[in-house]
Amino acid sequence: MTLDVVQQLKLLQHIYSESTIWDEELRASRHNVPEDVSAEQLQALEATGHEPNHFERPQHEDTIRELRTLAERWTLQEAAQAFVASLWSAPMIWRSLLAGKLIAASIPDHEYSPYPSSRKCQICGLDVNDGVDTSLQWYWRMTNGTPLDGDIFGHVLALREMPASQAPPVPNEYDRWTLRAVLTVLRNLPPKTRYSKAADALKKEQLLPTKKVYVYRDLLETLALIGILDTPEQPGMITAFTSYAERDKRPNTRVEVQAPLAWWDSSVGINEHNLNLIFGEFDCSNVSLENKPEPNPLASETVIGAFESRRGVGTKAKVPKKSPDAGTGEVQPGDVYAVKVLSGSWVTVYCHEVKDKRTIVEYLDGVFPDMPGKEDLILTVRPRPDERWQCSAIGIDSTSWVRRVARDMPAPNASQPKPESVPFHAAKDLRHMASWCFPDL
Repeated sequence: MTLDVVQQLKLLQHIYSESTIWDEELRASRHNVPEDVSAEQLQALEATGHEPNHFERPQHEDTIRELRTLAERWTLQEAAQAFVASLWSAPMIWRSLLAGKLIAASIPDHEYSPYPSSRKCQICGLDVNDGVDTSLQWYWRMTNGTPLDGDIFGHVLALREMPASQAPPVPNEYDRWTLRAVLTVLRNLPPKTRYSKAADALKKEQLLPTKKVYVYRDLLETLALIGILDTPEQPGMITAFTSYAERDKRPNTRVEVQAPLAWWDSSVGINEHNLNLIFGEFDCSNVSLENKPEPNPLASETVIGAFESRRGVGTKAKVPKKSPDAGTGEVQPGDVYAVKVLSGSWVTVYCHEVKDKRTIVEYLDGVFPDMPGKEDLILTVRPRPDERWQCSAIGIDSTSWVRRVARDMPAPNASQPKPESVPFHAAKDLRHMASWCFPDL
């Protein structure tokens, strides 16, 4: 049995939508393999090198050394060409080559310097000994974009997928038009437009072969990291290496992305100097968005387009309209809501406090294949990798795919103190923010 790339991705999506359990031997949370996934399918995934629950534990010096070695296989010009091709015609994983090469070229030699409260290095951001599912990382590179926050091991895994014998993709004319169109939208944003609205503007023009806004936001974060959407005080990697600790600083608690994008807005504009350094061989002038050429290939013929349009593996579960334990009335403290993150992937949030139509919520442990019931709830908070996290959400009772499943539940167990600051968000953002507390989503 052989699986094409899209079949591999759909099968992994089905597997990774399942709940996770802690594996003491692996010292990591692994995903349960659904019963409808056959041994033959698993063998086919293994033959491609993408079997699920395949963990590696990166080491500091080894990871930096491998990143540099892998990045030397290609020139900056080849990496830039692959980046442009990945905007449409080529698999999205090729977008990681440019960021990985620039990080490898700029990262200094340094000793492992972890934060006092974690194993994450303050210089490069590597979480030493953290179990990383390599197949899940490949799945995200193919469907979501570049490893964010300059994750050096994520870039190592992405570059491993690009054999030295394989020439990087060469952009076609439509890829080149797409680059110009992205730049045109960014240059013509209203003053002071922040990254979330910029991502919405790009998505509105349908410039990538995806329907997911977070893929557009990932593109903005990548453009910022390499130095196209940076600021003089927070330079991108083409200018200088900035430590993870510096990039992790934000202008306020409501900003979730790292620097440089955390500090950028449309009034800062595009760094045209860096744009020329990286993409100097391309025409980067503005284009008419109204005279959009015929996509080549069609969106449905790209990897990400085919993935999003093709039916998944297994039978799609019907979502119950209402939990029998949901009760009636508006949100109140002690309520638990289920949030659909992906098809076949639900998480839950606990409501701590309600004030001025805003609800302070916090993710609970557990990822569920279907909307969970009261009996399924795990009353333990799920923090971010470095700290406990809550947000003040508005519209929780009026948001699609956010459903109350229980009332009058006791406060969840927590091993960390409450966060010092609580950002504001719309309840619809809970499905996108879940990956901050559930890195495997």
